[in-house]
Amino acid sequence: MKRNLVSAVAIAAAMVMGGVAEAADIRQPPPAVKAPAYVEPLFTWTGFYIGGNIGYGWSDGSGTVTNTGFFPAAIGARGPVSGDGDGILGGVQIGYNWQSGAFVYGIETDFQFSGGEGDFRGRVAPGAANRFAGTAKNEWFGTIRGRLGYAVDTWLVYVTGGGAYTHNKIDGVTGTGVPFSASETGWTWTVGGGVEAALWANWSVKAEYLYLATPDSVPTPVGTSIDGDVDTHVIRVGVNYRF
Repeated sequence: MKRNLVSAVAIAAAMVMGGVAEAADIRQPPPAVKAPAYVEPLFTWTGFYIGGNIGYGWSDGSGTVTNTGFFPAAIGARGPVSGDGDGILGGVQIGYNWQSGAFVYGIETDFQFSGGEGDFRGRVAPGAANRFAGTAKNEWFGTIRGRLGYAVDTWLVYVTGGGAYTHNKIDGVTGTGVPFSASETGWTWTVGGGVEAALWANWSVKAEYLYLATPDSVPTPVGTSIDGDVDTHVIRVGVNYRF
């Protein structure tokens, strides 16, 4: 009988402990689920943009001028011609970027109003009657370029190149005081590079350099043709708004 009593007490104790353990399990709160950490979205240069710029340009050129019938010298007579100039410029640009990893690809076109102006002089042969001099003006120009850049977060360093069109005008007089005037719009190529930095909201600022080669058509004094090179350099700063 004593053995039966001990057994009953042991069983009862086991049942009580089991109930306590089960109750403890029930009361234990489930493990807390942590919210995922906030990840700052990566900046991207992809998208359309539009903006404006202001800058400074300078040009110098030299070559050979040939008489085709205006000057007293024989037709076909040739002599030197040279000129240089500079001025303030400003305009607008629009473009689109695609970003893949750190590389940024894009296309941009711009149109510039120019105050570029300078002097030129030349002669087709010896003698005052075969000389001429005047003023050359670049009234406007534009470019259509591709861009390839490398981005480090909100900074972009890029190279650029493509086509350019430019409108130039000359006014002058011959050595005998006969006036002449001409204007031409020509095409050429351009290359350059720059750096752009994104600021607040959708705005960015940039600094850029462009080189423009000799246009395929330039104004010349009446009765002459010119062979030579004109090198134009442009530096400008601007702002863009990205959509």
